[in-house]
Amino acid sequence: MRLYCLANNGPRRLSLLWPVFRSAEKGVKVRSYRVWIVLAAAALGICLAGEPLTDLLRYDRAAIAQGELWRLLTAHLTHLSLNHAILNLAALALTAYVSDGRIPLWHQSLCWLWLFAFTGVLLYLTSPDLSYYVGLSGALHGALIVAIAFSPYYSRLVRFGTLAVISAKIVWEQSPFYDDMANADFLGGRVETRAHLYGALAGVLWVAVLMAWKHYEQRQRQH
Repeated sequence: MRLYCLANNGPRRLSLLWPVFRSAEKGVKVRSYRVWIVLAAAALGICLAGEPLTDLLRYDRAAIAQGELWRLLTAHLTHLSLNHAILNLAALALTAYVSDGRIPLWHQSLCWLWLFAFTGVLLYLTSPDLSYYVGLSGALHGALIVAIAFSPYYSRLVRFGTLAVISAKIVWEQSPFYDDMANADFLGGRVETRAHLYGALAGVLWVAVLMAWKHYEQRQRQH
């Protein structure tokens, strides 16, 4: 989905909406949100479909051990409740807002697949006590790290500040001071903080690999 807004005097910067728009030769081009919309629609649709579909797609350790490997990916699109889904969809919208609109759709899709797979597999390998898991928030932590790290719309100070806040949140959640049941009544269950940690780690690894590759390409061009 690509829309165009033609400016009267050619390309111009919209200061308040700049993260949503980027300059084009004949106007201002709205970024493509297809991947984000598909994720949001899938998560909301699964939530509204009710428990039978959620039970089929959620992280279920016993079912995964029996070969239902798709759950490692689809678990991230299931939720405890409508409140849980809406909260994560709001975070998804924020992440889409700060992300770099120049990134190709295939690259966005591959990134989300990596975040889903890494988080799901690491939960399975390191959390034998975890029988069930649902929610997009784990992968979202990684997605926000990737989005802000490569966003061209914010200063280095803002980007590093955001990464510092995310890091502090992750550390706090892993500490004995964090109560994972504090929002249970609102969400419908406890917060699985290990998913947040693994999702963030997946995002850091994605950023590190891309930055290393860009550095390699720059050195190749210099020779």
